[in-house]
Amino acid sequence: MQAEVHGGRVVVRKNYEELMKKGFGEEKEEGLVLSLYEALYLAERGKLDLDPAEFLKYCEAQDKRFYTKYVVFRDLRERGYVVKTGFKFGTHFRVYPRGKKPGEAHTKYVVHVVTEEDVFEPCEVARMVRLAVSIRTELVLAFVDSENDITYYKINRVGM
Repeated sequence: MQAEVHGGRVVVRKNYEELMKKGFGEEKEEGLVLSLYEALYLAERGKLDLDPAEFLKYCEAQDKRFYTKYVVFRDLRERGYVVKTGFKFGTHFRVYPRGKKPGEAHTKYVVHVVTEEDVFEPCEVARMVRLAVSIRTELVLAFVDSENDITYYKINRVGM
């Protein structure tokens, strides 16, 4: 499937209906607009006419921590979740319940990707939890270690 890279997004102009059924992209006037994460995932699986290694270099030029976040995106997709970027929610990803996609269900989780080197102040974690609660989702911190293994922690607000 042919794809065009434009800035921070990738556009598929035709024959993209099957991708939409699987929760990829967002249909716009110009075609199906994919996030960089979605495009790399599909390129790795031979679904897009993009060279995965070259495209990864492009993505890393946009965001030096792209691959770390992508590891989490890929893992969640392989677990059966539809994953979308979470920029407008102040996090890395928003995740829908298994088998559901935007328009069929509300976001279940907001996922923030961190490495074992990252340092957090308690107020920063509290901000993330408050944001998740305010949009009726659950906060998940995805810790990626130096070997790209992921450990997920769900953080909840505890009432006293």
